[in-house]
Amino acid sequence: MKKELKALLDLTKYLDITIYNRKKNSNALEKRKINMNNAVQNLVPFVKWVGGKRQLLPELIQRVPSEYGTYFEPFLGGGAMLFELKPEKAVVNDLNPQLINCYLQIKEKPLQFLEALKILQNEYNKSNNPDEQTKFYLSVREDFNTAIQNHTSTPKTAAMTVFLNKAGFNGLYRVSQKGKYNVPSAHKKKINCCNRDNILGISELLQNVELLNCDFEACCKDARKGDFVFFDSPYHNTFSSYQDSGFTEEDHIRLSKLVKKISKKGVKFILTNSNSNLIMKLYKDFRIDEIDVKRYINCDASNRVGKEIIVQNF
Repeated sequence: MKKELKALLDLTKYLDITIYNRKKNSNALEKRKINMNNAVQNLVPFVKWVGGKRQLLPELIQRVPSEYGTYFEPFLGGGAMLFELKPEKAVVNDLNPQLINCYLQIKEKPLQFLEALKILQNEYNKSNNPDEQTKFYLSVREDFNTAIQNHTSTPKTAAMTVFLNKAGFNGLYRVSQKGKYNVPSAHKKKINCCNRDNILGISELLQNVELLNCDFEACCKDARKGDFVFFDSPYHNTFSSYQDSGFTEEDHIRLSKLVKKISKKGVKFILTNSNSNLIMKLYKDFRIDEIDVKRYINCDASNRVGKEIIVQNF
């Protein structure tokens, strides 16, 4: 009887420990899920991009339709709108292959990307000598241009893209007529471009996102009634040589024709641009709101305040 009682007590103790451990593991798993959800809820662009929409987000978000099917963004850039909306299904695009490679590597190989980026950041930050830091920046830029010429798309190439964006002047992406990246160093004492939680959160979000590197019309070819498109093309009469091909007046006219075409199909859209005479004329049949903004790329501080427009068809 004593042996049976002891065996029963031992079994009870084992079950209590097992239940406790399962609860502990479950709580830990739930905590990890909560932490990841918080990370996904607070995503920010991992690059500073010309025409970024972070300061305009409050104006844009209040205009987004409450319900829509697939989200399309033909001019992705830094991705501020995508990261804010976190759509369940999305098709996004950018003409810059190096930028899209960053998104692809973060989506598919986030840990390798983070490791490569951390190495670059630490190598730059370990020196307090401005000349050595500039020398290192230029060596990375040379390696990056070699990767561009060889059409290399790897986590390391993506890491170089982000490093150069953070350590370069004003966050520009500028290439020469030969397609070589030629932005000078910003001579920063330290850079911080390796936010692990943010990158992992972006990676999780991108699992439901189709990434394209094509013309903006091709990106929108499958947009259907009930879908929503956000157009944030290079602005008319402003800096647009971030890509060697630029964005011409003919491109703006072609974009306006696309907007009218998808609008007739029942696709909802929001579009941002400068308030130039051409743009106002192209979209005169839609709702247009003018918004005061600050521009950080212009070297002349007196020209850093201007007006942009938000166009929509609903």
